[in-house]
Amino acid sequence: MTLARKIAIWATALLAVVLRASAADDAAIIDGPNYSFAIRAPEGWRLTSTRQLQAAFYPADKTFEKTPVIMYARSADKAELKVKTDEELNKLDLSGIQVRHPKAESTKAGTARTSDRKEIPIYSFSGGGFFERVAYADEAKTITVFVLSADTADDLKSSEKPFLEIVASYVFLSENVTIPKGR
Repeated sequence: MTLARKIAIWATALLAVVLRASAADDAAIIDGPNYSFAIRAPEGWRLTSTRQLQAAFYPADKTFEKTPVIMYARSADKAELKVKTDEELNKLDLSGIQVRHPKAESTKAGTARTSDRKEIPIYSFSGGGFFERVAYADEAKTITVFVLSADTADDLKSSEKPFLEIVASYVFLSENVTIPKGR
């Protein structure tokens, strides 16, 4: 495949994502070192960005500060974290959670599909008052992490469908994100 053809394919895909994202009320293109992806909030949820979270979601009938459930997406750099697979990142995530919740456990809870039909693993984190679902989309240089975190098991269960919708909206765009330096 020629370089011109590759560029044309990427440009078409990017335009489709931008048009799809701009048509949605709560959609964004998230980027940083080695990653760029598009994501959209499910119906009944709002997308916000904070200093700590580029893409955070909460129920539209709540406020971000006072919600019993939150979802977010983040990118994990494989080289920086010294992980190669989603399984390794899951173990690293669990060890971090166990610092505050020593009884927390992680078990594989199923799979989800991204917008390009890529099947990705979902893990359940629970124990010691901790309730999360985490899905990992393994890319070349990064792993995109989708998190559903709830105060109770009931809140977690009632938010699983919107969580799968966020994962299904995910489109990985590029690992080659470059921002020109000012002159």
